Amino acid sequence: MPGVFLRRPLSVSFANNGTVEFIYRTVGAGTNKLSELELGQKISVLGPLGNSYPFENLKSKTPILVAGGTGIASLSFLASKLNGNCVVFYGVRTAKDIIQMEFFKKIGCKVFVATEDGSDGTKGFVTDILEEMLTDYKNPIVYTCGPNAMINKVADICKKNKIRGYASLEEKMACGTGVCQGCVVKINGEYKRVCADGPVFEIDSIVN
Repeated sequence: MPGVFLRRPLSVSFANNGTVEFIYRTVGAGTNKLSELELGQKISVLGPLGNSYPFENLKSKTPILVAGGTGIASLSFLASKLNGNCVVFYGVRTAKDIIQMEFFKKIGCKVFVATEDGSDGTKGFVTDILEEMLTDYKNPIVYTCGPNAMINKVADICKKNKIRGYASLEEKMACGTGVCQGCVVKINGEYKRVCADGPVFEIDSIVN
């Protein structure tokens, strides 16, 4: 792309038969340039990077997916791998920000939406309905992606209820290979690189 930009870290929302899909929101110069790309135009992509959600051996478990905003992207891919056998809690500011819900419903997921202004679903934060309903499900295991404040609250809820979970952290990345140390976060008292050691970490290891 014209101009000098750091690469944008984007979660894969779907991949099949040589096609890879991404979801992003246009919020600045870099994502605005992405939105101007035309069909057939080529760009440089580095990836895939880091690890992924562990989802094997979930027999007798109920996968609970908790997303905020565009954090829904990586959880869309996970839901497809789970063949829709999961429950989705999704939070956004307003109804116009809702994306991907038809996809989740189509593959058989049970979906709960929270909007901060009450324009769709339950009024409030997604963590409010998660906390209220989480223990309704047998042997839940939580997967979450979204803003840090939301992830921290999900982590608190999981710890309080002694529920295992995994969080995919959103951080800006410069090199994407673990060299520059630009995306470090504190995990269990140690600094870890989101691009190389993550982006997925056990939720009880996240320091609030």
